[in-house]
Amino acid sequence: MRASFYSQKKPELLAPVGSLESLYAAVQNGCDAVYLGGKAFSARAYAANLTIEEIKTALEYAHLYGVRVYITINTLYKDEELTSLLDFVQEIYEAGADAVILQDLGAAQLIRQIFPDLELHASTQMTVHNLEGARYLANLGFKRVVLARELTLEEISKIITNISIEVETFVHGALCVCYSGQCLMSSLIGGRSGNRGRCAQPCRLPYRLVDFNTGKVVGSDEPYYLLSPKDICTLEILPALIERGIHSFKIEGRMKRPEYTAAVTGIYRKYIDLAFNDPDNYIVDPKDLKNLTQIFNRGGFSIGYYKGKSGSKMMSLLRPKNWGVKVGEVISYNPRRKLCKIRLYDRLEEGDGIEIWTEKGKNPGMIVPSSNDSGDLITLSIKGEIKKGDPVYRTSQKELLKKITQSYADYRRKIDIFGQISFKVGEPIVLDLWDQKGNYVQLESEERVEKAKKQPLTADKVREQINKLGNTPFKLIDLKVKMDESIFVPISRLNALRRKAIKKLSEERIRNFRPLRPLTTINQDVLTFPKAQSNRLRELAVYLKGDHFNPDRFIEVGIDRLYLDLKKLTPEKVEKLKGHNRQVELKVFAVLPRIARNQEMLLIKERIKALEDSSLDGFIIGNLGEAELIKEFKKPFIIDFSLNVFNKATIAYWTRAGAKGVTISPELNLKEMRELNQWIDIEKEVIVYGYLPVMISEYCPVGAFKEGKYSCRDNILYGLLDRKGMIFPVLTYCRNCRSEILNSMPLFLLEHMEQIIASDFSVFRMNLTIEEEEEGLEVVKAYLSKLNHPELPLKEEEKRLINKLQKKGFTKGHFYRGVE
Repeated sequence: MRASFYSQKKPELLAPVGSLESLYAAVQNGCDAVYLGGKAFSARAYAANLTIEEIKTALEYAHLYGVRVYITINTLYKDEELTSLLDFVQEIYEAGADAVILQDLGAAQLIRQIFPDLELHASTQMTVHNLEGARYLANLGFKRVVLARELTLEEISKIITNISIEVETFVHGALCVCYSGQCLMSSLIGGRSGNRGRCAQPCRLPYRLVDFNTGKVVGSDEPYYLLSPKDICTLEILPALIERGIHSFKIEGRMKRPEYTAAVTGIYRKYIDLAFNDPDNYIVDPKDLKNLTQIFNRGGFSIGYYKGKSGSKMMSLLRPKNWGVKVGEVISYNPRRKLCKIRLYDRLEEGDGIEIWTEKGKNPGMIVPSSNDSGDLITLSIKGEIKKGDPVYRTSQKELLKKITQSYADYRRKIDIFGQISFKVGEPIVLDLWDQKGNYVQLESEERVEKAKKQPLTADKVREQINKLGNTPFKLIDLKVKMDESIFVPISRLNALRRKAIKKLSEERIRNFRPLRPLTTINQDVLTFPKAQSNRLRELAVYLKGDHFNPDRFIEVGIDRLYLDLKKLTPEKVEKLKGHNRQVELKVFAVLPRIARNQEMLLIKERIKALEDSSLDGFIIGNLGEAELIKEFKKPFIIDFSLNVFNKATIAYWTRAGAKGVTISPELNLKEMRELNQWIDIEKEVIVYGYLPVMISEYCPVGAFKEGKYSCRDNILYGLLDRKGMIFPVLTYCRNCRSEILNSMPLFLLEHMEQIIASDFSVFRMNLTIEEEEEGLEVVKAYLSKLNHPELPLKEEEKRLINKLQKKGFTKGHFYRGVE
């Protein structure tokens, strides 16, 4: 095994930075690179983030240590934001940013065009989860891809082996339950979009598993945090991660405190070095695991999906926030005197914070007034609904935090340097300093060396003075002293020369690390796009996702396009569907899944190949891997909503890539969609009806709940009941144990179709999933009628349909609000 380790380059340790203090914490604790965001354009909009001046300070500080800095601009951008985005990129480019991390494909193409030597890293928000997706980005010029957290070690290894692109994966921190870049839950519930860096984390709220149709609770009536994963911790499997050749190990946590950044970075630095240098003796110290747990955990840790799925074992079902470490148990409580007796399992120090977990969840906490040992019985004055047996958790540990804070209080991380100093009577002092990276400086004193009249300067005294580097990032390993006999130099002169040399060496290290980049003028022509010609196409597309729908019945009512999942179509099936006697020929498109792992992609390729010579009209592609795969075939393709088309630049990109059409993101409002539709000749499709998917996950809340006791295969449609009484349907895909959560209400815009049709889109899509077939037909007929005659007032049956759906509840989505 050792040979395989040493054949790999040591992986980069990439630390999160949400403030300058976090930067110091990360660098002093041994990171190789950091990622940080500005006040705008970041996927962690609620982190402190850095001003442009702070970013410049961060770049200098990091580059002094040889630490790379990646700037996060990993959100989706509206058209009016692109100019400001490019101005920001210009500033960080000229300041020496080492790379930018992106989600928006259109923005990435603009940046590559204007700043061709700036490294592009594909954010995990791009949902790259297969071999072809990584290849697609490599062909676009991306240097690195942050893979979806859901991939296993084997899948990651296959990508690394076959694609010339750096691979970055998460090794510690919070885990999203949904594939990143595919979550619309926060957006559709409250208008705070995860794709815009403003996720409100609805996954950290309590839910009950219910029968969707009856609302009856399945199992316990107590709400659990069914969508709240534990944080990941990969210390136990670091050697395996290194062996796979992963280029960068990423720690999540830009919204965490600097102490968190320091602690996690320091511990991972220790174990990456150990695993790389001495894999045969790789053992994780339980004290380090305990410290990681104390700093932040959600009921312990999991290793995520690296070794496959673990169902409910990876979830923090009881509490979505920090747990701390269990240190005791309530022995008795006197509610009148508010005195609580606690038996300790672990030592508590004065100043530690504790919390008592009560049955009703209102957990009282306090700062411990005195120190006590494990096994002690202590009495504390505390108010709350406390009972015997309630567990006691330490949520903060004063001494640990003090130790962590000291780890980055000054220049603890040292850079080895070497030197030579020469003294010749009648000549200036010459001091040479250099480091192991080849940075070299030479300074001469302004004054000349004199003959000593009394006590001469000694070589030991010279070394003592030049070695006074305590408040600098440098450590002098060796200093050669060449000097004439019996010379005199004032100590103050040596100190001044040392300070100047250290300053110059620091500047040299920063200058040589930072790429030399000329000032750049942004050509505004890159944001100029051709006007679209007047659209003559107006078609209704119906996507029948549910297996219970009979396509023939929908074809007979006169729809223009039928969308069916790829797996449901064969050449014979296509011919049959298109064989209906109609005035206008039906168009049939195959919908490719938005998540398709490596093995699934092999099957998709076979099915596409089988349909290549059929009369199928094209494919709807849902991920970048499918965009790569489709290059091998001739049929037209349409970009689905899951590829997040948010601006003209992205539309222009897909037009150049040969797409027949694009589905505009459902997170844009009608005004924004209408503006997009005026530019670039390509079919624009909008979703106007359906239960929009808000999450897609490799975790199944149905199959995992209570260890799978309530099977997801029993033909019951389950749902998640939230605090407000809304039920979110859960679709389960048992073949690959994947789940999809739909919005609690369907998007329904019949009343507004005249206005939407007037916006001149090419295709209006309806997604049918959990509706009964008769209800689906009724809705489709109403939309079809409106599409054919938008100027006519609503018919009575259409008004009745609106009233019926109002009682059940529907939403207008973002058509009249949009996202922040």
